[in-house]
Amino acid sequence: MTTVTTDNRFDHPFGCEIDLEQLTELLDASASWESKNRLLVQLSKQLPDWQSHFKIPTLKVAGCESQVWLDVKPSDSGWRLAADSDSRIVKGLLALVLCAFNQKNNQEIDAFDFEDWLNQRGMQRFLSASRGNGLRAITQEIKRKTQP
Repeated sequence: MTTVTTDNRFDHPFGCEIDLEQLTELLDASASWESKNRLLVQLSKQLPDWQSHFKIPTLKVAGCESQVWLDVKPSDSGWRLAADSDSRIVKGLLALVLCAFNQKNNQEIDAFDFEDWLNQRGMQRFLSASRGNGLRAITQEIKRKTQP
């Protein structure tokens, strides 16, 4: 008997239904650390949990304190990105990353300065040093995987 599994990892609203402009407005409206934290938790709930057989070493991002898995696939409209983490807050941060890079082409991905965008939203003060390094590792991995 063959077991059929569905791949819902790419079924999320970030970069499709929720674009970077909408997310920017939400983050800018969240003035306090508590409201930004609450927003990240809400965003994390919209990312599908990956089935265990997708959490393979080749999709794991090195340099993150929490476990993070990232998959990147080409599509007609740009690159499709999916990500998961074992940490709720990191998963919320992944939603920000996906909003910035999902469904974008090579040039758009390469040109976007995610750290600068986070700084403009007041998020760098919100991030610990290890989370900042982890986010840097994730965005570098996206740029590496999407370049020809």
